[in-house]
Amino acid sequence: MSFESYLCLEASAGSGKTFALSVRYIALLLQGNHPSKILALTFTNKAANEMFHRIITTFCNLHEDKQKGELAELCKLLDKEPKEILALRDEMMGEFLSSELKISTFDSFFATILRQFSLNLGIMPDFNSVENNKILVKNEFKKLLISNSMITSVAKYLNSTNSKESDLFDKLDMLSQCKFKPYSSICPTTKLAMKKYEELCDVALKLSSHKNYIKNFNKNLSLKDIVEKPIVKAINTDYFEKVIDNAEFNSARDAFISAAKEYYLALEKYEIAQISNLINLYKQAIINVNRRENSLSFADIGNWVNELLTSKNKQDIDMLYFRLDARIKHILIDEFQDTSVNQYEILEPLIAESVAGIGQSGLGSFFYVGDTKQSIYRFRGGESGLFNKLKDDFSQIKTQNLGKNYRSDKFIVEYVNNIFRSKYTNYIDQIPNSKDDGYVKVDRFDFSDKKYLDKIYENITHLSQSGVAYSDMAILCWKNKDIYEIKNFLEFKGLIVSTQMTNMLIKSANVAAVVAFVKYCILGDEIYSLIVYEILKSKNDKLELKIDAPISSTLKFIAKYLGIEPYDIDMLKLYEISNNYSDIYDFIFNIDEDQTKSAKSSQNGITIMTLHKSKGLQFDHVIVMDSIAKSSVDRNKFLIEYDLNSNRWEIRLNNKAFENLGDESYIKLKNRQKELDKIDKINALYVALTRAKHSLIILAKDDPNGKNISYFTQYISNHNTVEYLNLDECELGSIKPAIKEQESSLVKPVELEPFIKVARQEIVKDDEIKSEKNLDLIYFGNALHYYLESLNFNDIKSQKIANNCLYNRFGAYLDSDCLEDIISRANRLINNIEFLEIIDGKELYKEQEIGFNGALKRIDLLCMNESEIYIVDYKSSDKNLDKDRAQVEQYLEILSQIYPDKSVKAAIIYILSEKIQILKL
Repeated sequence: MSFESYLCLEASAGSGKTFALSVRYIALLLQGNHPSKILALTFTNKAANEMFHRIITTFCNLHEDKQKGELAELCKLLDKEPKEILALRDEMMGEFLSSELKISTFDSFFATILRQFSLNLGIMPDFNSVENNKILVKNEFKKLLISNSMITSVAKYLNSTNSKESDLFDKLDMLSQCKFKPYSSICPTTKLAMKKYEELCDVALKLSSHKNYIKNFNKNLSLKDIVEKPIVKAINTDYFEKVIDNAEFNSARDAFISAAKEYYLALEKYEIAQISNLINLYKQAIINVNRRENSLSFADIGNWVNELLTSKNKQDIDMLYFRLDARIKHILIDEFQDTSVNQYEILEPLIAESVAGIGQSGLGSFFYVGDTKQSIYRFRGGESGLFNKLKDDFSQIKTQNLGKNYRSDKFIVEYVNNIFRSKYTNYIDQIPNSKDDGYVKVDRFDFSDKKYLDKIYENITHLSQSGVAYSDMAILCWKNKDIYEIKNFLEFKGLIVSTQMTNMLIKSANVAAVVAFVKYCILGDEIYSLIVYEILKSKNDKLELKIDAPISSTLKFIAKYLGIEPYDIDMLKLYEISNNYSDIYDFIFNIDEDQTKSAKSSQNGITIMTLHKSKGLQFDHVIVMDSIAKSSVDRNKFLIEYDLNSNRWEIRLNNKAFENLGDESYIKLKNRQKELDKIDKINALYVALTRAKHSLIILAKDDPNGKNISYFTQYISNHNTVEYLNLDECELGSIKPAIKEQESSLVKPVELEPFIKVARQEIVKDDEIKSEKNLDLIYFGNALHYYLESLNFNDIKSQKIANNCLYNRFGAYLDSDCLEDIISRANRLINNIEFLEIIDGKELYKEQEIGFNGALKRIDLLCMNESEIYIVDYKSSDKNLDKDRAQVEQYLEILSQIYPDKSVKAAIIYILSEKIQILKL
């Protein structure tokens, strides 16, 4: 595979997409490109961090055996020998390590653009970017509705569509990213259409007396009822045979149909005018919140940048792209199939400049990777058609395909090939890399009496009896409601379950109590007091909170007031994320939307999540559920789709009258939307069935129908056959549990006293007893240990996060000189060759607790591999050498008993103000 300057890489599930992207990035570096000239974009912070870590690890360890695959691929791409590649790597190493890599999310990149031109839009450059600010926008929108006397029209809209308020806001949120200009339109009347209908009745009733025929001509019917009659939608019905060639009848009918169409088109124009005005008001609410709070959601940032680029000031646009093009020479984009129209419109000029050849920064390159089969985010603006549009628009872009599957076992890969081959045009079979057969099973269940729950339990039991650990199992279902139902059932059966909801920080007991109490104090609702009582079993009086105090300080104060350990690990996380909110009101209205995971979240149980949440993940053994919810009725008032050919949004009133009246453009759009909806479901199925590594179990509904639909079994609905997948029962291969290394915590060949659990504040190291007179030294030592615990020695980027954590946690107790001293000492440590030799090639466990003879000891750093354990104890002072030595020798004795088959060593590391001193025992 040679290096293509302009490349589209089609990467099916498990085909090594991240491998290919990281190799491409490194190839650009080895070609002599400075890291600052390379931009890599992806959608989530998680994906950006994984990409960042993968590139650094691969580049720095390219000489090691574990990177031989990447080295071999680089040799192919650059047509060089391994020695030449490594020599280039060594030459670039210094520059690489000292440079900031431009590996970013779309949101972060767009924020960088916006900050350069924000003043042009009335936004301050130091704005805060937050995940969402929907609560503030909703409240502002409601104020604008009242001031513009539009509350009644919104109420009518909700009533006519049988929608919830949340549905309207979700729709407005999506539509606010589209370009709809507000306009006025008068609400039409049916007067002309009804007049033409009455004239048709007068003609028609003279021509036939057939009882069913006559039912079509009742002057008391409403226009809504009339357009549902055969006279409009089924003129070929038998009883119209006598009149079908009558010129007077046809003339009268044509006149009515024309008038009816005219009415419904006018109604559509009026309804779109109404929603466009709501969209405009919603956009104004966003603008008001953005400018007032100086805080923008990720979606807002994209909208502002798009607004900037489509403004009338061409000079600003040209300058923006000139600046960007001068800085960026090479672009790499991950998961391109999920790109939205908004994002594409922003990036397209940069891509065009790159693909055209010579830009401000010289000859560049463009690379994007993705898989349209895994496009499942259309509901939030993802437009998978852009993936192929880009290739069509720029013929310079070549296409390559990753054909091998490195995730799933043989039978799973072959089964997925077989069932999806007919579902996608130009589907390319994947080749399994695994030599193991794996296990595939399609099991049917009776939907009545919720027997699917018993079927889930039956298959879990089968996996467990075959040696599979519960933590290696995952259940994928369609809706959050399904998760709760399955979770409750399995917990009733005595199983441990892990879900994304239960693992959220906001669901952690201590955090939930503190947040509820803040809401109680601010809002005064007794319900929040009851929540606190349910969690803590204690009644607490409401406090008058200082609104202008730092949020983290308020939360810490409340934790102490409620008797909660303020330095509980989840509370520390809460203090950290509270910095993302502008004030206490922003916090209480938006914290419930936060997706941060609890630091205590456990993956010991069976994972349950939705298919959409499983994208990008993999599990050893997967159970995929059929739909277990009743089919929902489409209550969307509008049909909205983006037309890639005209590069504009199409919007039509979702009214069956247009179909009955023969409106071809409506019928075409409706059919297109139905087809896209079906593709979305098939894509979701593809994602779900490609998550499994070793076992794939599909639970399919046995006898579905239009009310109880199935994605795995063909069924009849409204006399039409519906099929997503139609799977036969089968069982292929055998279940093979994963062979895992024994966890170190389970290896206990020597009988010891049981470990005891105590709260964090009760664990006090001998040399840190608070009887010392100098409180500053205690804080300094604690801060140094905390900072080293926060650092990831293998991730350069973690230092910024650790710095923020240090200042947030200890800024109130230590001055800036002390904090800078801590950072300086830690920097000397992580660059100390002797220390790096100790941790090299080992798993690192920080702040490890061990129980012995009724006492709990905490080891600063435990470094382990298959043959050796290294105990590391940090000290900020060398004044107690003998005491320090005795303490660490005790750790040595304990660990030597627990791990008699390993070589146990220890070192005391004195992290002093001017040097690092290591004492090995």
